[in-house]
This record gives sequence, structure tokens and C-alpha cells, in this order.
Amino acid sequence: MSIILAMVIITWQHGKNRALTQLLEKCQTQDANHIDKIFDLEQENADLMEYTMELETDNSILGSCCANNGLDADTTLID
Repeated sequence: MSIILAMVIITWQHGKNRALTQLLEKCQTQDANHIDKIFDLEQENADLMEYTMELETDNSILGSCCANNGLDADTTLID
């Protein structure tokens, strides 16, 4: 009887081990996908930051143009 019980327990443990191994592999795949997504988002963030800096530069140029009453920054008035 104890041999049969031991075999049942071994079989159950083996099945549980396989299920946990499959779960681990699934988690590792999800982790890899999440890491890829993080890198993609970091690149997108860098691109957006660069675009923001370009807009700030353009805004600064337009602001100085408006402050000069629409004249180019390098235009000088002769009195």
C-alpha cells in the first residue's frame, strides 16, 4: 500500500513540477516582452523630448521676432 501511495505522490509531484515549469517559461516570455516594450517606450520618450526641444527653440525664435515687431533678429534700424 505504501508503495502505491509513494507512486501516486511522485506522479502528482512530477505533474506539479511540469505545471510550474510551464508557468515559469510563460513568465520569462512575458518579462522579455515587457523589457522590449520598455526599450521601445524609452526610445519614443527620447524622440518626443527631442521634438519638444525643437518646439521650444522655434517658440523662442518666434517670441524674439514678435518682440522686435516682426523684424528679423539680425535686422537693425537706422535712425
